[in-house]
Order: sequence, then structure tokens, then C-alpha cells
Amino acid sequence: MKTKNRLIALTIATAVNAVALAALHIAMVESAERAQAANIEAEYVVVTAPRAPADLAHNNCPAKAL
Repeated sequence: MKTKNRLIALTIATAVNAVALAALHIAMVESAERAQAANIEAEYVVVTAPRAPADLAHNNCPAKAL
């Protein structure tokens, strides 16, 4: 009887752990999909600002002047 009770307890514990692992897996997959969907960026960038004067553009440019 003692062995039978232990086997039943082991079966129940294994089933509970399997259900918990499946739930964790589903939650991780959903959060990964949500994070991936949030990182989608626009394919095109449209600049609508007027052109800056040349001297202002050269003063604000971080690149070295030629």
C-alpha cells in the first residue's frame, strides 16, 4: 500500500509540473510575440522640414568638414 500511494503522489506531482510547464511556455511565447510586434518600425521616413541654410547645417553636423 505504501508503494502504491507513493506512485500515485509521483503521478500527480508529475502531472501538476507538466501543466505548470505548459502554462509557462504559452506565456513566454505570447510575450515574445508581443515584444516582436512592438519592435516593428516604419519602412519609410518622410522628412517634411524645410532645408536649413548651408552654414547652419555645417555647424550642426557631427562629421568632420572636408
